Amino acid sequence: MSSELWIAGAVFIVTYALISLRRLPWIEITTWQASLFGAALMLLVGAVSFDLLPDYVNSEILLLLLGMMMLVASLDVCGFFDIAAGLLMRCSVSGRVLLGSVMILSAVLSALVLNDAVVLLMTPAVIRCCQKAGCDPIPYLIAVFVSANIGSAATVIGNPQNAYIATSADIGFLTFSQYMVPLSLICLALSYFMLLLLFGKRLDPDHPDIHREPMRYDRRLYPVLAIMAGMIVLFAASHALDIPLWSIALTGGVLSYIIVATKGRKAVVRVVRRIDWGVLLFFIGLFIVMGGAVESGLLDTFTDAIPGFSDGSPSIGSLTVVTAILSNLISNVPSVILLDNMIPAGDLALWLTLSASSTLAGNMTMIGAAANVIVSEEAEKVSIRIDFWKFLKIGIPVSLVTLFVTYGYLTLLF
Repeated sequence: MSSELWIAGAVFIVTYALISLRRLPWIEITTWQASLFGAALMLLVGAVSFDLLPDYVNSEILLLLLGMMMLVASLDVCGFFDIAAGLLMRCSVSGRVLLGSVMILSAVLSALVLNDAVVLLMTPAVIRCCQKAGCDPIPYLIAVFVSANIGSAATVIGNPQNAYIATSADIGFLTFSQYMVPLSLICLALSYFMLLLLFGKRLDPDHPDIHREPMRYDRRLYPVLAIMAGMIVLFAASHALDIPLWSIALTGGVLSYIIVATKGRKAVVRVVRRIDWGVLLFFIGLFIVMGGAVESGLLDTFTDAIPGFSDGSPSIGSLTVVTAILSNLISNVPSVILLDNMIPAGDLALWLTLSASSTLAGNMTMIGAAANVIVSEEAEKVSIRIDFWKFLKIGIPVSLVTLFVTYGYLTLLF
């Protein structure tokens, strides 16, 4: 092995270790800081040159994510998620009804816009609803990210890894959804009944007849919703019209931002702050790290070392297992970017397997997906702690069942 390969390997391991651990004994490190640190090292050691950066930094996925974040931020400023909180209040007549409402709302919204943004805004709404209804918020917070992850699997705009896969493999919105929507619905129903069984009486509210507060929203919400509806229609027709997904998302996001900007400077600042710039930086860093892995030959070495991957075309089963393990070691987005280069370009079955297994495996542990971490961090701000080890009793069975269903479903189809 060459010295360049060893150096690139060391940088790669350090980067992914920092992304997974997110802290050192003396300092906490965010995922975007870890990925940019790795990118800087790859450039410093010469594993990838500046001239090659445009080949590896996927601007289309960055613009797609930016546009969707702008849309979600605009919806928030206009009061859309206040309406969502009000609807949940009205559904707190029983634990079963409230759990179903939380899961359906989280799943549907996550299929339409990015799940990370949805859980960020849904978490305080669910906590508030649970406090008023007098029920334990932890089961419902777990339901938020479990259902958000499952719902996000349905579309290419549901989560960052799906958007990345659709862009890399050139999978159309409708083609993706016609396979993944039925799978998401099956997994959502199974997860609902499993959470009912696992949580039992912890779901029951103490005083379900709570005061129903009026739902307030800004009149600008109507045009923003119209833009969102138009975006979804264009997403569905994007392949037929030969319109790239990123241009639809960015145009819709900018138009939403312009509408919200008429509300005043404070609204503009809120939109800018709601955009998760860290996710965009995280992707930029990972793209460069993966560029270094490819240029140095590290990726070829890694591929040969994984069982079932050395022949260049893994099976649905082996890809599901490897993706599930990696997603819970280093989170699902880094796993997808790593495995992307190991899948044949035109193999739709394997791309869908990568998408579904990386997303659904994210429910296994608290670090399996960014949505899980976001809910946990938002809950800790109000002294609600979701225990990492206790969650495994929920996450492992839910993930294993949904992954098994995914394997069976895709095997039957392909």
